[in-house]
Amino acid sequence: MTWETIVGEMSAESRRSLAAALAAVDDSRSEPLESWIRFWFAHIHSKRIAPKTIASYRTSIEQYIVPAIGKTRLDKLTPQHVRKVEDYIRSKGLGGASAQQAHRVLSLALRDAMRDGRVTRNVATLVDLPKKKLPTMTVLDAAEGIRLLESVQHDRLGSRVAAALLTGARQGELLGLELDRVSDELDLSWQLKRFSWSHGCDPLKRWKRSCGERQGAKCPARYLDAPEDREYRHLEGGLWLSRPKSEAGWRIIPLVDPLRSIIERRVETAASEPNPHGLLWTSDPNGRIGTLTGRPIDPRDDNRAWHTALRTAGLPDATLHSARHTAVDLLYTAEDVDEATIAELVGHSTYLMSRKYRTRGNRRNLRDALIRAYKPFTTASATEQGGTT
Repeated sequence: MTWETIVGEMSAESRRSLAAALAAVDDSRSEPLESWIRFWFAHIHSKRIAPKTIASYRTSIEQYIVPAIGKTRLDKLTPQHVRKVEDYIRSKGLGGASAQQAHRVLSLALRDAMRDGRVTRNVATLVDLPKKKLPTMTVLDAAEGIRLLESVQHDRLGSRVAAALLTGARQGELLGLELDRVSDELDLSWQLKRFSWSHGCDPLKRWKRSCGERQGAKCPARYLDAPEDREYRHLEGGLWLSRPKSEAGWRIIPLVDPLRSIIERRVETAASEPNPHGLLWTSDPNGRIGTLTGRPIDPRDDNRAWHTALRTAGLPDATLHSARHTAVDLLYTAEDVDEATIAELVGHSTYLMSRKYRTRGNRRNLRDALIRAYKPFTTASATEQGGTT
């Protein structure tokens, strides 16, 4: 039976319904990309991702994808349009990382458009992911780590530097560490992060908001656009405490010397300072006139403090994230520390399922591994006087 025969045998009402359905499909396909991708992001995808990722995706959409190909109809998109996004990004002097992110966002938006029947194929999957330069990372070795610890041992937040080197914990895990989660272990079950507020008015309009403010942080109806299945605690401004994505990320790190002694001194000091949020480390006036307020340390200030500490110690400039690599290197060179234990200590995704079962039952292994890894630091600090706070 042909299509014409089937239609001919349908009632007039059925033919009208079919025509309306086909028209709706045609309308959805003929809408411009910018209309779909903004709707998709505001009402679909932003409900799946973390607030920090939301800000990154919004940048890709509004600054790269929409200006480059936003006026193109969904049903007219080709692989060449996808390449135009990368060309546009690189014409702005930006690198492969921005191009990769925009490519991923576009691919996700078209994937959901295909699921909705708005397009018949995802043209982004027909184009290779843009290339980016391989990062070159300077990593401090054990001797340089000892030198850094000696340089900051009398600084108010020297213990923050020590914790970065000796635990391999992420920046947010340490900045979000609260005093009541410090014992003979560090409970890294919350992370401090800076999130961008979203407008509570006209989510699909970027520049003309009914509240009159361009920034979401100034909107009277502002809110945190975040998945409902994640936990967040607001501290102040744009700083929040956030739970890891899964319980596998709730790491417990044993405290052994020399870090144990360093952290214990910091706990005593923190108890005597203003501390409305009960954090282990709080912001530092950095010598400026004023008093301690107990405010959380902004991640940007934390990065600046790290680089200042390196310059003061006369060490090569290295990113704060490279401290995780230093900690991993120490664990790999320690005697009889297996890779599963290393992954568990530093929170790598490898052995995720194993970590769910091993974390609470293998504290002795973790503690022994850290003791062996800290041997160079323990030996070097045995004759030191005073301490890092």
